[in-house]
This record gives sequence, C-alpha cells and structure tokens, in this order.
Amino acid sequence: LIALTDHHQPDAGDAVGAVLCDADLAILAAPRQRYDEYASAVRQEFSLVPDDAFRLGRLTIIRAMLSRDTVFSTDTGRRRWESDARNNIEREIRDLTDMTHE
Repeated sequence: LIALTDHHQPDAGDAVGAVLCDADLAILAAPRQRYDEYASAVRQEFSLVPDDAFRLGRLTIIRAMLSRDTVFSTDTGRRRWESDARNNIEREIRDLTDMTHE
C-alpha cells in the first residue's frame, strides 16, 4: 500500500488503495495558508536540490497531477477535494513559473 503513494494511482477495484491515496493527497485541498505551509515543507525536504532543479521537478510532478482526469480516486475524494486541490495546484504552478521569470 505504501508503494501506491509514489504515483497515487491504485488499480481499478482497489478500494483500500484508493482511500489511502486520497488520504495522502487530501493536503492538496487544504486552505491556502495550510497548502502553502505544505509546499514550503516539501521545498525544505529537498533543500539540497538547487532551486532551478527543484522548480523543474516540482512542476513536472504537479502538472502530471493536473493532467489526470481526477486527482482523487474515490467519489468522496473527488466530491470533497477535487476543486480545491486543482485550484491550489494551479496557483502553485503559477508561483513556480513566475519564479523562473525573475
């Protein structure tokens, strides 16, 4: 189950995996301040990675999330969190993209 959190795409019919993935991704739908704290913590976790490399890697990961039909695997996750998560991710993409133009 923990390996699923690498890609957050459980197999069809894997209800337990779907719930675990959604729980792991729920932070993406947090209120703006909490999401920003999470994003900052992610950057801290990879503090040894140079800024440009981090931005490129992070953009790749979060753009991939947005390219999926849905971020969340369960109906409950989609209903409760999908819109807020997409808004937060889109804002983070804008912020990271703006940094590359400074």
